[in-house]
Amino acid sequence: MMNRKLRLCALAAFLLCLLMAGCALAATDTYGVIYGTDTLNLRAQGSSSSQWLGSYTRGTWVEINGSQNNFYYVRTPDGKTGYMSKNYIDKVLDESDFVWTALVTNSNGGAFLNFRAQPSYSAQVLGIFYNGVPLHVLSASNGWYCVQINGQTGYVRGEYVADWQRKNPGSSTVATIKTPNNTAMNLRSGPGMNYPVTRQFPGDSYVSVIAKGNGWWCVSIGGYWGFMSSDFLQEGLCAARDQAAQGGGTSSTAYAVVANPKSTQALNLRQYASTGSNVLDKLYNGTRLWVNAQGSEWCHVTNQTNGMTGYVMTAYIQLHNLPSTPWRTVSHPSGSYVNLRSSANMSINNVLARMASGTSVQVLIPGSEWTKVSYGGTTGYMLTYFLK
Repeated sequence: MMNRKLRLCALAAFLLCLLMAGCALAATDTYGVIYGTDTLNLRAQGSSSSQWLGSYTRGTWVEINGSQNNFYYVRTPDGKTGYMSKNYIDKVLDESDFVWTALVTNSNGGAFLNFRAQPSYSAQVLGIFYNGVPLHVLSASNGWYCVQINGQTGYVRGEYVADWQRKNPGSSTVATIKTPNNTAMNLRSGPGMNYPVTRQFPGDSYVSVIAKGNGWWCVSIGGYWGFMSSDFLQEGLCAARDQAAQGGGTSSTAYAVVANPKSTQALNLRQYASTGSNVLDKLYNGTRLWVNAQGSEWCHVTNQTNGMTGYVMTAYIQLHNLPSTPWRTVSHPSGSYVNLRSSANMSINNVLARMASGTSVQVLIPGSEWTKVSYGGTTGYMLTYFLK
């Protein structure tokens, strides 16, 4: 009788252990990607001394189905199950992946929103955003949003963005869907072709990148999150409308390549068109740039690799699909004259000449408010608004 009771107690204890283990391994329906190490071991138990089941390279996606100690219980792409150290797994959709977001939403769909260095209409324009660009919002004050995108921080006016008023999966890294002929891109429930398609989005749409892995990126778009093939994603604002310049006669195929005669030296990407301005990035030969506005002395460009925007000296880049000399046409709404000034301000004492509408001037340094131009041997500044 006593032996029977002992056996029943032992069985009950065993079942309790199984139940507790089952709770620890309860499915979480989430994913992680290996990072911070070249290879990561898969083990039979949640211990670095337990049986080795295999090794997987950086960037490998795994399904996370539970945890034990400092290990995740995972399923690997080849179908194996076991434990991997949490220290080298970036688990997607944890608390750090939820950020305050806003979407550029201009009532004039063809217009663009200025991205400025400071919360002021007179501040330097760092770049331009069209509708649909997702922004990571850091703070808001007096109608301005401080936002971050692809490593760059600046300000946009709040009335031109839709604030979702909640945290969403995302980050400050934005990528563009680039598919042949802008065909639809599949958003899948997991990182692989074997996972079901949950939504489709057209080419040239923007996504917020949550995490990157081999062959697949975890992204959010339109209030949904999932996985897209990295073969059809390009980091940065690379839609045709972003590649086209605002003014300067550029087209959607206009670009430049850094071509410094001193091949080992970097070309400075500067905040303003001045050799004394802040250096935003170092550009080496071969770096491709979108040309936002062309000038004979300086060009306003965007680095295709990281989305950084600023000015470079024209002499150190090779232009493609652009005229050798950039010209703009003076155009006053009433057909009247436009002043050519010795400095970029509205002083009554700095007018050099009065330029008739229809006059062509050479652009030296493009700007969002003032453009430096040359005409008939005279160099000066004109309001960009009056140049077409």
